[in-house]
Amino acid sequence: MNGAAENGSMRLEGFQKPALIAGIIGVVVSAAGAVVAPVELFRSYLIAFVFITSLSVGSLAVLMLQYLTGGVWGVLLRRPLEAAARVLPFTAVAFIPVIFGIHSIYEWSHEDVVRTDALLHQKAAYLNTPFFILRSAIYFALWLTATWLLTRWSVRQERADEPSPWRGLKMRHVSAAGLIILALTLTFASVDWLMSITPHWFSTMYGLSFMIATALTAFAFVVIVAVLLARDEPFASIVEPGNFRDFGNLLFAFVMLWAYTTFGEFLLIWYGNLREEVPWYLVRSRGGWGFVSLLLIVFHFFLPFFVLLMRAIKDRPRTVGMVAALVLAMRFVHIVWLVRPNYDATFRLHWLDPVTLVGLFGLWLYFFIGQLRRKPLLPQYEPYVQEATSHA
Repeated sequence: MNGAAENGSMRLEGFQKPALIAGIIGVVVSAAGAVVAPVELFRSYLIAFVFITSLSVGSLAVLMLQYLTGGVWGVLLRRPLEAAARVLPFTAVAFIPVIFGIHSIYEWSHEDVVRTDALLHQKAAYLNTPFFILRSAIYFALWLTATWLLTRWSVRQERADEPSPWRGLKMRHVSAAGLIILALTLTFASVDWLMSITPHWFSTMYGLSFMIATALTAFAFVVIVAVLLARDEPFASIVEPGNFRDFGNLLFAFVMLWAYTTFGEFLLIWYGNLREEVPWYLVRSRGGWGFVSLLLIVFHFFLPFFVLLMRAIKDRPRTVGMVAALVLAMRFVHIVWLVRPNYDATFRLHWLDPVTLVGLFGLWLYFFIGQLRRKPLLPQYEPYVQEATSHA
């Protein structure tokens, strides 16, 4: 099992060194950009930071969901999900530059602005720099604790001579409580990191939409990883078209949930027609941002929706991977759409946006592949895996 697992990860191992090189180059160029455009650097950095954090925290959420619901799909994706969640220490460290750039990102961090703005003055008890940092530290502490517990018990399960039903029960209990904690912390994190960029605007559905988007980001990524691993052992011996059909169905469900909550948020705000809420959407329908909104509608929803309705598409790893790659790319575009219009009423993609993404995602991918190589790609003592490998 271990040898096969190691051979099966060779396809991904080839990406590890290029990812590190790209990450280092991206970070160095971003650091140089701090001299030219320090304000833009921190705003671009926030976009990349939210993207990589979504990969790790979303993977933790999907992992907990799999422990609660079971299913063959989760067995095949468990190692990539665990590896992505174990990169959370890197994302926690990556939050530090956001602290240094807080005055470039958030209007409420300027005391002179708060003093002259009645609404910001009322929100100052919550929107202030020390409390902002403390809340973020709490989020990461809770996420890291949940990751440590689940992966620790998973390692013990692998080292045991036989499966432990009590250990499995513990992981389900942690997952049940962890999903509730994740829902709360992701809601507050979305408000702190993204919604508070425009502190006069608010939406009660923002947190829910962000939670689903986070899970969608992570699931699209691990499906791409599964596609890359499907041709090699140990996956090649047990993977069937039905497995990727399950991945396609779940990706379809996540896309539908994201579209439902995002459109529901838009519909409620537009129908309410409140002066405090509608301008947030108005700026995203003009000045070039309307074209980006159209791209999201077509390529983040309609195209994946109709393509994933076709069984022939979902039965093929390559086509499922292509749809997942499209969704993952649109997830970055959506984060840009959430952040950039708050600063630029006219569409402008700053050159630091892709550069910071390459830097952070390159390093994140390097650590992810390193974590994935530490354990067998398939969990032991899983009835489906044992049955499939015995007939291989």
